[in-house]
Order: sequence, then structure tokens, then C-alpha cells
Amino acid sequence: MELSTAVSEHDGISLACRLTPVVAGPRPVREIQPGFRLFVYLRGWQRFEIDGQRFDVSAEGGPVALALSLTRPAQLVQVAWSEDRMGKLTITAPRDWASALDLKGAGHGDALATFLTGHGNSHLWRLDDDSIRLAQLAAEPPAWVPREALPLYRRARAFDLICLTLSTLALRRDKNTLPRPAQSLLGERIRIFLLDHLNEPLTIDAVAQAVGASVSVVQRCFKELYGMTVFDFVRRRRLDAARDALDNRGVSIACAAFIAGYSAPSSFATAFKKAYGVPPKLRRRQAMPFLEAAE
Repeated sequence: MELSTAVSEHDGISLACRLTPVVAGPRPVREIQPGFRLFVYLRGWQRFEIDGQRFDVSAEGGPVALALSLTRPAQLVQVAWSEDRMGKLTITAPRDWASALDLKGAGHGDALATFLTGHGNSHLWRLDDDSIRLAQLAAEPPAWVPREALPLYRRARAFDLICLTLSTLALRRDKNTLPRPAQSLLGERIRIFLLDHLNEPLTIDAVAQAVGASVSVVQRCFKELYGMTVFDFVRRRRLDAARDALDNRGVSIACAAFIAGYSAPSSFATAFKKAYGVPPKLRRRQAMPFLEAAE
């Protein structure tokens, strides 16, 4: 399935998905409105300028994202782009959207407020698997989603991506660059090992031994690259697996808790609500009509 451009607008948030060949040719200068923008590149590359600031974004080494804050209208100039298929999502939010966020209550509210209120502030980073999965679902929803529910489904995935982006911005490093190659390679080795052994008991010593690095190097490298500790990552991925089981298979809460590695469903429910904002029982209830319609 290929989409040319699909747009869904609700509460000021819009999502545009472009998964078709980019036709070469002159691109005129155009004005873009102030607000928050998130560009997700699943494949391809693009060079452009906004108010004279140059951006070179490439997904050749893996999907990347660019967050951008504009506080006034800006001039966008397209410079160059990949001639093969472009896989790109653009999520936009109006300028006053940030004012509705409760940044004071967040642990990194000052960092987020500084980013969202500065004109031309930007951050480029390599996407983790969870963000890639959400972007792919936004671009090409599962076949079981009814056609009339597609805008709502894409909107939900857009908000999920915004939430992950805010976490990334809150924990971003001072240098607005992608990880150094050696550091990125070690981080990827750690991540792959964790994913391959997600359903097994894990210790930090075992992880360090498997990737051939010291415990301190593993902990520091992973936190700098992914903005979370090794075991925060493991907990989140196990919760993601439980969420997918609730969404796509309608499993019981007890079964979802087991998938996430929790022996007590009540502890699982607390962790799930903290991670996704809704209790697992409600998530399962929301998914059931779609699952029944697909049968």
C-alpha cells in the first residue's frame, strides 16, 4: 500500500504521510506558519533551509527525526532531495499548542520550555525501534483498522510520536548531532542483545560481558544514546509487547502482565498507566471493536 499524502487534523494537530517517489524539479520558496514540527524520515534524504538555517537530513544509516520550533512565520527553501522513494512523515502543531502543556510539572520542563519557545530551535536524532514502529503504523495502518477509523488511528499514532519526542527533547544532549560512530555501534550492540533476550532474566553484568565492555561504559553509553537506563529500556519494551498483545490479540490483563514480566496484575496496571496514560483494561476495551470487526 502506498500513500501519496494523507492528512488528519484534530485539535490543531496535523499528520502528513508521504511514501511516494519525489519528482525532481524546482521547488519554490514558500512561507510556513509558526508552530512545532516533527519530521520523521523512514528512508531517503533531504536538504533545505529555513530562514537561512541549513538542514541536511538523511535516513541512509537508519530512520531519523528532526524536531523544529518556529515562533514566527518562516521562509522554507528546498535545496535537494533523494530521487528514489521518500518515506517521510510530518507532524505539525500550532504555536499556542505548547502553552497547553504542563511543563512546570515535568522533571525537565525548563529544557522543554526553552526549546518550544525559541525560534529556529532544532534537534536531530536517530530513532529507536518504538518510534520507528509508530511512524510505520501512522503511515500504513494495520489492515484490521476500518477505513472510517483511519484518521483517528493516525491521529493517535501522531500523538504517541509527539510524546516520545518530548521525552527525547527533555533529555537531549548539548550537541545537536547524531551519536559518534563507535558509540552508536556499541549502543546498537547493547540494544540488539537486550531485544534478543527480552524474555530472559537479565543482569547488567551479563549485558556488559555479552557486548565486551565494562558495566560503567555500557550504562553511560546507553543512557547518552537512548535517554534511559538499560533496564528502563527493558521495562518499556516488555510493556510495549504487552500493549501490542492487548491491541492486536485482545489478551487478558493477566496474560499481558505475564508478557510484561509482572507477577501481579495490579503492579502491571500501575506501570502501564504511567507509561501510556490509560489503564490496560481501557486499552483492551478500546481495541476490542476493531478486533471483532476484523474477524
